[in-house]
Amino acid sequence: MLENDKIVENIKATMAIEGFYLQDKDISLINQYLNNEITASEGVDIIKKDMMSKMENRDV
Repeated sequence: MLENDKIVENIKATMAIEGFYLQDKDISLINQYLNNEITASEGVDIIKKDMMSKMENRDV
């Protein structure tokens, strides 16, 4: 198993312990960060925009 795959599996396990489960888009975002395709700040901005969009549409 590749190092990035191990990291993703550890994140998934940690989240599951807390009762949260990652969706495919979450895993994709993590992989973009791990592959240096986005910065941490860009990742946070993506998450914020997604949450704001859901709040505006009352999907939260």
